[in-house]
Amino acid sequence: MLYEDEQLSQMVGTLAEVGALSGEAVGRLVADTLGVVVEPAVRVLVAAAEGNPLLLAELLDGVRAEGVTDGPGRARTPERVQGLVRATLRGTPTGSWQLLRVAAVLGRSCQLAELAAMTGRNTAQMLPDLDALFDAGLLDWAGDDLAFRHELVWWAVLDALPPAVRQALHTDRDRLRRRRAVTGAPRAADPAAEPVVPADLRRRIGLRSTSVARERRPDGSGAWESFSGIERAIARLVAEGMTNRQIATRVRLSPHTVNYHLRGMFRRLGISSRAELVRHVPVSSAA
Repeated sequence: MLYEDEQLSQMVGTLAEVGALSGEAVGRLVADTLGVVVEPAVRVLVAAAEGNPLLLAELLDGVRAEGVTDGPGRARTPERVQGLVRATLRGTPTGSWQLLRVAAVLGRSCQLAELAAMTGRNTAQMLPDLDALFDAGLLDWAGDDLAFRHELVWWAVLDALPPAVRQALHTDRDRLRRRRAVTGAPRAADPAAEPVVPADLRRRIGLRSTSVARERRPDGSGAWESFSGIERAIARLVAEGMTNRQIATRVRLSPHTVNYHLRGMFRRLGISSRAELVRHVPVSSAA
């Protein structure tokens, strides 16, 4: 979808600046736009907007105008939402949209080092584009990982990729991960391999300092070292007694994504309960 210049000037930055609507307000907006009876697939898309008024408005208008079509395991995001995300980056560095699309292929959240490897750029080179993506409210930090602030934005960026390009990027991603597994390349979440992040980036977007990261000590089984940054953040909050919904609010992911990460940790550790997971969280990390 194309937007007028005046609309664009109002959009830029609003994803980061507006507050989330309450569940009751979202329900009223959906009912006013689409009626009381709404398809389950649409409800999934609405939940993925996570209460953002601008995303919701474009989503509901898009559903009303375009209908709902199948996507990869979910309904496809309307072109209006895809257009909104693209329009939000008008006037930003030319590499921002490229960086965002590669990040989307890596997942709802990804390691900074993995994104750098996929794009062939170092952190300093990515800095202007990262600044633009954070300022636009599209990305945020989740522990030590980069993450899409809204699940719907992640889906929209993926859906905007031509299928052939998306498949090629998936192939590149899988090849990179296999190569890192074979060579034993350290994970970015490993403090000993933490990427050098310029002070300007830390100041702008609040990345915790290296000294704080180095205070963490792995548990005796080595499980803590195997966790990604987002997994560590979720495990810490589990140790604090938070529910999935509370954790989702804290790390700015959806409850579904939090549950996905928990299931992955349970499977790798061969455990079946949150209490067992807590045993793998170092005491110094649970506070």
